[in-house]
Amino acid sequence: MPRAKLKGPDSEVKRRWRIPPPLLRDAESPGPEGLSILSEIRSELGGVLWKTLRSVLLWSQVAPSERKDLFDAEAGRRRLLEVMSAVPDEAGDLKDAMEVLAEVVVSPERADSEAVGVACRRVSGWAEAADAPRTSLEFLQAAALCCPANARFALAIGRTTRDLAQYARAESWLHRAIGLARQSRDWETYVRAYLGHGKMMLRRGALPAARRSYAKALRRSVRQGLREMEALALQDLFILEDKAGQSEKSLAYARRALEAFGPQHEGLPHLAHDIAVFWMQRGDFEHAFPVLRETVDRVKDSCRGIALGSIARAAGHMSDTDAFDWAQAELDRWWDGPGIADAWAEVARGAMALGRLDQARAAALRAETMARRRGESLVRFEAEALLESIQAEQAALAQRSQSGAVAPATDDADELARELLRSLQEGQPAGA
Repeated sequence: MPRAKLKGPDSEVKRRWRIPPPLLRDAESPGPEGLSILSEIRSELGGVLWKTLRSVLLWSQVAPSERKDLFDAEAGRRRLLEVMSAVPDEAGDLKDAMEVLAEVVVSPERADSEAVGVACRRVSGWAEAADAPRTSLEFLQAAALCCPANARFALAIGRTTRDLAQYARAESWLHRAIGLARQSRDWETYVRAYLGHGKMMLRRGALPAARRSYAKALRRSVRQGLREMEALALQDLFILEDKAGQSEKSLAYARRALEAFGPQHEGLPHLAHDIAVFWMQRGDFEHAFPVLRETVDRVKDSCRGIALGSIARAAGHMSDTDAFDWAQAELDRWWDGPGIADAWAEVARGAMALGRLDQARAAALRAETMARRRGESLVRFEAEALLESIQAEQAALAQRSQSGAVAPATDDADELARELLRSLQEGQPAGA
């Protein structure tokens, strides 16, 4: 017999969130844990980092009441000597963090989980700055395992694995971050996790899934009065609806995002860049080019490659060969990363506009190869279409060039361009 459903405020049961277990390994690098450290840091330091990671992982898996005799009595002394020998004196922050992590071997029963997690996060930051991304990820994940209720650690792993194109692993950590953030009522992390998931879905060409994540982020940010998060969600919805071909809806989101950010916000250059790309896609390079030049040195370092690709495309259509050559040379310094495949597709479009078909073909091939390797379906399809266009007859290319001519300026675009440039010039300094 089915149970009767109880009604009324006293009997209402809130839906409980199940926190999904994280996916600790990527299919292409199943283990053992920390092996990537030895391949990225081929020195005595790499060996000590690997030993430290393994010790921390073992310590985190054992109940606190059972940690006292986890390691041999002499192991702690040896580990401290190894840290002193392997870590250079000039890397003071790393040495401090490694000494904290040595405590799990020296006094495993007294080591504090939060302190160990923070130390792992510091080692992760050092590795990221040392251009050792997988080492950084290993210690970031160790931090999350030491502090399993920390939603921000889970979010950081979700973003990092997403940017490394480890999408299954990223999805598990992003969903975990959402659940943990909801549990602890950390609504900013909750919104950021949904935005991170939406970005991943958009890169993979899953627009409906991206839209759902962005919509949840927007609803929660409005409900909690998180104005900055609201602006970021509106900006992401603007980009998504543009990709979906919904121009009016897209531009409405852009205007709402501009209002939410305000003229002094550090996110304004990124929004201005995205609006300029919106104009470029409609042939309005006259408005796009000056805005892009104003933003290229103001976006975050992680987004600079994308901004350079946009500059190259606009410069090509404006016949500014110096700006095109500069942007391509700068972009060539970026080996890989999220958005870089898209940037090379933009370079290909700029080269086509200049009539440099060999350069266009090389850039489009580079974009297609990179997007295929990273599983970025939307960019891959665009790059394949570019390659087909480049290989077409000259008459077809001439017709394509005519159809992509600069669109006539509109009063609406004039007004928005002036507002963007004024806000940028009055806002953050370059590099902010």
